[in-house]
Amino acid sequence: MSLSGASSSLPLWMLPFVLALLGIALAFGRFSTATACVAAASTLGAAAYAAGARRLRQEQRVPVANLLALVPGHLLLLFGLGMLPRPDVLGLVWSVLPLGSAVYDWVSGRREFRGRTSILAGLYAILWLVVFFLLERLIVEGKGITGHGETVTAVAFAAIGVVFVVTGTLRHRRAVKE
Repeated sequence: MSLSGASSSLPLWMLPFVLALLGIALAFGRFSTATACVAAASTLGAAAYAAGARRLRQEQRVPVANLLALVPGHLLLLFGLGMLPRPDVLGLVWSVLPLGSAVYDWVSGRREFRGRTSILAGLYAILWLVVFFLLERLIVEGKGITGHGETVTAVAFAAIGVVFVVTGTLRHRRAVKE
């Protein structure tokens, strides 16, 4: 069952699950109050946008992507960042990604917007490069990797991230936009 009553991939339990994960990430993380507030506002804003946009697009019979399904994974990484000794800067960077995803979705839904494909490809690249950077930082800082090991880890993540983003951006630009 979905929020809109029509059959879709947005289950009723997703919103309470997102709220529970957000609460766990913020309760157990070492975030400052300001970072926790930004993370909460960003996550709740993106969840509300995703639920509202999904309902609106279903009524308009427009293809719908379920951004809300990405939020639990985002919150699990936020939880991981919260376990670091000094998580605030990385937590703030990571916290703006749900809103970036909502902007990405909003721009993609604008049929009259000229140059939409280029902007979407740019947003896609930015979002994924930030994800790879934060994963690398989480591993390096979480494991206490320093010196040569930190350099090797950074180069490996950069190489994999760049290949992933370039191929994804090319695929994205070639895709037929509805």
